[in-house]
Order: sequence, then structure tokens, then C-alpha cells
Amino acid sequence: MLVPYDFSKTAEIALYKAAELAEVTKSNLIITHVNKVNDLIDLFLLEIKVSNGKALEAFYERKLEEVAESVKSQFNCKVHTYQCRGSIASEIIDAANIHHADLIVMGTKGKDSNSDLFLGSNAYRVITKSEVPVMTICKSTESNRYKTILLPIDLSDHTRQKVNYAIDFAKEFNSKIVALAIYTKEEHELKFKLDVILNQIKKECKANKVDVECVMEKTKHRISKTLTVAKRVKADLVITMTDEKLEGSKKWLSTYDHELVNNSKIPVISIQPEVNDEFTTEGTMLPY
Repeated sequence: MLVPYDFSKTAEIALYKAAELAEVTKSNLIITHVNKVNDLIDLFLLEIKVSNGKALEAFYERKLEEVAESVKSQFNCKVHTYQCRGSIASEIIDAANIHHADLIVMGTKGKDSNSDLFLGSNAYRVITKSEVPVMTICKSTESNRYKTILLPIDLSDHTRQKVNYAIDFAKEFNSKIVALAIYTKEEHELKFKLDVILNQIKKECKANKVDVECVMEKTKHRISKTLTVAKRVKADLVITMTDEKLEGSKKWLSTYDHELVNNSKIPVISIQPEVNDEFTTEGTMLPY
């Protein structure tokens, strides 16, 4: 489990959420810092004067070890540190591949974010480019046991790909899955397809002895409805597909997924589709 760490408050929240996960799943925790050579962080200006990249790296290594020791003193999990240099999002993705991470856990806004109202650019890039599932966290939450997982379902071809991931997660934490099928007025005639998907989810959850509730909601505003239902069912986690769109050489999150990650007060796990005909590449993340 890899946690990008930039010493910001949001990164600290993400780190301790990841440590909770690592303790339950018996996972290794990799605290990763991406070092920009000319980055003099205000927090440390009074403690060190950096004259070159090596001095900065040595300083961060000491700070990372202090953070790692703090985590190990509070959680029963193995903690390692990793430091690299370069473009933040690219280095995070490379680090996840190097360490064979199964999950990246990160804050929605790092210290470079200019606004608390919008998803940070580094988090956005990691979500869209990583083949590893990404859990984003915007604030501290009381629950750490994921009693209820919200699983939004739509009419996209790959919407069911996240079901097995959600079931595996639910089995690990003894969670209940709430499958939320959302449709608009224009999609009313296709509602029967959502019924088919929900019935398939019921059967799969039953076969895996996972408690499930299926909800069908008509709405004009998908995000508002998703967040409202999340609050109503007291969800602790949302699992979604990234549903990227390809424009030129860049991938962009769909409006729904972008707004979901940006506005959710509870953690969101974003998973790339295993196969998407809109792309020339294939994802490799899901365990089936």
C-alpha cells in the first residue's frame, strides 16, 4: 500500500487512514516522498538551509523516518519509506509499480493545491494515469472499519468491473454493499438493464456471503443523488470506475467521477476499467 506524503495535513490524514487499512489487511505500508530539488518548504525553513539536492534528500529521509516510527508505534503494520525526485504524479505511479502496490492512498489536495474547493492536480493525474486503484481522502473520518460501501452503478459497459473488487473489500472488513443504480428521465426505457445488473450483483454477493442492498434512484443530478444516498445509508467508502475519456494524448476523468472524488466527504476508491475500447491501452488492475 503506497502513500504519497508531502507533510501536508491532508497527506497526514491519508497516511493514518492507510495505516488502519494496512493493519487490518496485513499489508506493507510504503511512505513515499517526491523531492523537487528547488522546493524549500516553509515548514522547514527555520530548521535547515538547503544548499544542494543531497542535503535536501537527507533531511527528508530523516523526517520520513520520524513519520514512519510514529505510525509503527500506533499501528501493527510494516512501514517503509521511499524517496524519489521528479514530476510528482509520474513518480508516484512509478513508485507504485516498483513496489508492486495494490492500492495508492492519497489526499485529494496536497501542499501545492491553491484551493480547498477543487481536486488537486497531482491527485487528478494519479487517478487518471495509475493502473493501481487509488483511494482519495479529503478529510478525517470517524469510521475506520468500512461498515457500508456505496457502489454506484450506471449503464456504462464496464460498470460491473468494480463489483468483484467491492466484494473482496467487503469480505475483508465484513462490510455491507449498497449498490446504487442511477438513471435519468432520458434513460427510463433502459431501466430494465439496471435491474439486470442489480440482480447479478445480488447473486454474486450472496455467493460470497456478503450483505447487499440494492437501490434504484431516478435523478436529474447524478452527483447530488450519489452523495445524498451515501449520507442516507451512512456509507464509509465509495468505489467507482474512473470512466476516463480520451482527448488527444491525455485522459480526462468523466464529469461524474471528477465531481464525485472532488465532493465526497468519505474516501473514494477509483478503479480504471480493465478494458476500454476508447483507449489503445488496457488496464491490468482487477484480480479476475
